[in-house]
Amino acid sequence: MNAPLWFYNLLMWSAQVAVLILAAAILLRLLRILHPRVLLVHWRVLLGVSLLLPFLESWRRPQSIPAISIPFSGPFPSVALAPAAASSHSQLFSIPFLVQVVAVVILFGIAFRLVALALGLVKLRQLHCAAAQIPANSDSAPILERAKSLIAAHADFRVSTQVDSPVTFGFTATIVLLPERFFQLSSPSQSAIACHELLHVRRSDWTHHLAEEFLRALFWFHPAILWLVARIRLAREQLVDLEVVRLTHARRPYLDALLEFTSGQRRIAVIPAPPFLAERQLVDRISLLVKEVRMSRTRLMASLSAAVFCLAACAVLVISVFPLKAAPRPLNSPLAQVAASPASNPVVEATSIRTDMVKLGDMPIQVRAFAKLVSPNASGNSVVRARMPESLMTGIRLGQNALVDTHQEILGARVSRIAGEGEAGTRAVDVTLDSPLPNGVDSAATFEVMIQVGELNDVVFVGRPAIVSANSGGWVRAHIFKVVEDGSAAQRISVVFGRASAADIQVISGLQPGDTVILSDMSPYDKFARLQIKR
Repeated sequence: MNAPLWFYNLLMWSAQVAVLILAAAILLRLLRILHPRVLLVHWRVLLGVSLLLPFLESWRRPQSIPAISIPFSGPFPSVALAPAAASSHSQLFSIPFLVQVVAVVILFGIAFRLVALALGLVKLRQLHCAAAQIPANSDSAPILERAKSLIAAHADFRVSTQVDSPVTFGFTATIVLLPERFFQLSSPSQSAIACHELLHVRRSDWTHHLAEEFLRALFWFHPAILWLVARIRLAREQLVDLEVVRLTHARRPYLDALLEFTSGQRRIAVIPAPPFLAERQLVDRISLLVKEVRMSRTRLMASLSAAVFCLAACAVLVISVFPLKAAPRPLNSPLAQVAASPASNPVVEATSIRTDMVKLGDMPIQVRAFAKLVSPNASGNSVVRARMPESLMTGIRLGQNALVDTHQEILGARVSRIAGEGEAGTRAVDVTLDSPLPNGVDSAATFEVMIQVGELNDVVFVGRPAIVSANSGGWVRAHIFKVVEDGSAAQRISVVFGRASAADIQVISGLQPGDTVILSDMSPYDKFARLQIKR
């Protein structure tokens, strides 16, 4: 996939995290680990490992950058002659454009959620300012004081008409907002709810909640991360539930309180503070309270050991299956220049390579195909027939100039016939020679036909390197060797090529007119930054 490196790594990391979290969820279900304290530690460690995966693994660094194509919808020669509107339409569905759209959507989503988080904090401050103090002569005041003494935590309890569930927030001066219907509950239920909120205060859970909200904003596009955060929050609430029941011995009133806040909740602005009961947690929290959660220490340690071992093996597997890739080192970096010393530079014979000079001018757009000699036409001129893919036919017209390479000399010709669609999406093109075949030419030999279908004016171009396909569409970034030091050496450089022809290719950046480059296939020397040329 011709996608930017950041997008590839984001996909690979997302796959790693998704597989790892899925494996963890299956393992815990198979091992029947239900205690919320163990689950909370497990899910938090898993979240930390997921976020640290890019730093814990070794990234694969390719030794060289291969040619990276940004394709259009069709082969290049047809694109070269296509109207601007058609080219724009094809670019609309190209991979780079789609990646840009995805990047914009992700960044917009992150910005939107961070703004929503900031507005939620502002809303919390407004709720705090609008809340009223609980009168000292209220029947609930002694209940709240006893709860503070029991939990050994302090918070400012206030009444708010804008919330319909208890909400706790604040770093140093912690605030607990109570809805009006809190005071209609029985005294044991009020005490249980107060203990629940004070336990959150003692554990500094609002700080964890804010950090999770920040992670949810950054990774809103990753369902596995969102699911993992939800499991962390559920385990935290279940752990507090069990502690409340242990301290108050009021299991039934506490269950009544949970059920009381399952209905009639009003929607208010999203605030970054956990409610007493999140809608999707009811079944899990009640089911844990109504049954005993017991597991021997030996079984627990064995189960955790098995889970750790399996998850470690899974992490190694996902890293190998979905590897992250680092950018290749620049060719002028110290590590890349290790191969630049004369002792380590490979030597190539000048006669074994094909070079060309970069030119500035008009570049013909040509298509090339192999052809066979057929019977002469009515005027006695020789005719050769080539079969071309349908994708290369755009721009070929009757009467167009052509060149025929007979392997003895190159003869002028013209297109005299274009057949309909043939086998495997190809079409036959007849080319009539302007002059007789040279003596000694084998009539059964295979000729090479080149037809000019267009021209680029005032562009920088060079002979097409062997590593770049003549039919590549769009821009191509590749590494080739540039001849330096009066022809005694060659330096590997990065070049962006544009429109391609059968013999030539447009240079977008990386070369200047007058430069000389090696066109031969130099892939065996990809790991070298420099070559010596022996003349």
